[in-house]
Amino acid sequence: MIIGIAGTLGAGKGTVVEYLKTKGFTHYSSSGILKEILTAQGKPLTREYMSALADELMKKEPGGILSLSHERAKKEGKTDYVLEAIHRESEAAYIRSIAGVVLGVDADIQTRFNRISKRQDGKKDDVTFEQFKNDAMREDEGATGTGPNIRAVLEGADVVVTNDGTIEDFHTQIDGALSSLKA
Repeated sequence: MIIGIAGTLGAGKGTVVEYLKTKGFTHYSSSGILKEILTAQGKPLTREYMSALADELMKKEPGGILSLSHERAKKEGKTDYVLEAIHRESEAAYIRSIAGVVLGVDADIQTRFNRISKRQDGKKDDVTFEQFKNDAMREDEGATGTGPNIRAVLEGADVVVTNDGTIEDFHTQIDGALSSLKA
């Protein structure tokens, strides 16, 4: 099973991935590959640069960065894997074109900001609440008119889980989503 993960900034995509790995899935990270490319180019590892590179790859590959992840999975002979993260409707369409499904993840904005503040995953998470809201508006809501529009992807997702409760509640939701997606 191929699962594409879509989620708002800080909603818990990584938590879903870690849980799915315990269920036998292999993880392919879009941001990990973007960071590899940006590092090789000597560019900063910020959301701005990562998003620009993702846009550039969308022009070159049918699924953008997800195409590169999918190719890695195929080379490695994987059949159950997670492609993370989907930011654009065209990426969700690509996931479906390779017989995958889209699992969405969401949480309220204050919870999401608190999470990214705690995790501090490099420069992309070193932001104020105002900067985070602006990033969320740009990526989550498609405020630029082009590029990421995570809300639109979530609206079309096969299943959406909400990460506002305990980790146990979240795992239960993920289990339910898996059952639904396999049916």
